[in-house]
Amino acid sequence: MARDRKGAQLSLELEPQLLERLRARAAADGRPLAALVRRWLEAGLSGALEQQAAPAGPDLADLAARVGWLEAELAQLRNATPKRVAPAPRADEPVTPKRVIPDPPTGAITTAELAERTGANRGAWNTWAAKATPGDVRHHPQAGSWRLIGKAALDAGGPARWMWEQA
Repeated sequence: MARDRKGAQLSLELEPQLLERLRARAAADGRPLAALVRRWLEAGLSGALEQQAAPAGPDLADLAARVGWLEAELAQLRNATPKRVAPAPRADEPVTPKRVIPDPPTGAITTAELAERTGANRGAWNTWAAKATPGDVRHHPQAGSWRLIGKAALDAGGPARWMWEQA
């Protein structure tokens, strides 16, 4: 629809920042700046830009119910008996690894060696060992069954490592 060009021209003085925002919006919409402003003027005059009045706030009955629920929860927390837990080790106390065996049996191998022999990921063996107890056996489809011995410190030093023997 062709626009009737017999209308009057409107001149506005705008802050540079506002003018830049208008130009950017018009460019994003893919229309000339004048068309964008004209569209907004029409929408404003028709009442389409009027904002709906928002409720003043939450319903007081709802708010009172929520406060009552919070007070009840707080009362339960105050009346709860705390669970007893063992104190954490002090920083100056050395932490010894669990299930450390003094001398592994002859022929025992580390998880790294077991992973090489089985072609499996050593993380999988370590994860299984952390949940198992010494003496438990894990079967590998290609490499047979392996018994978890426990953790042992190696002569080379470093942390104690899981040790295994063929079952």
